[in-house]
Amino acid sequence: MTPEAFTAEYLVDTDPVEDYPYHLKDKPCAFLGTDGRCKIVSCQPAVCKGFPYTDQPDRFWSLYSTISHAAICPVVFEILERLKAEYRFPRWQRR
Repeated sequence: MTPEAFTAEYLVDTDPVEDYPYHLKDKPCAFLGTDGRCKIVSCQPAVCKGFPYTDQPDRFWSLYSTISHAAICPVVFEILERLKAEYRFPRWQRR
């Protein structure tokens, strides 16, 4: 598949202010297997290799973006659930 064909099939342009010029069209990722693993590990783009970036201390400022990734990434969701349990995160109460 050519880069142009890949871009047309799987990517959309993003805001030019963003860090990356494209985002995946499908959420969760079109290459995420039913077992939660990447189906294209052998040719995974560099930006995907570090996703969800939870091991980078300089990314602390982006906590909100990490939380938003929980909706599309089972790994992020599981990490957040474990953190909530470990730190006894209180449930929000309806009033």
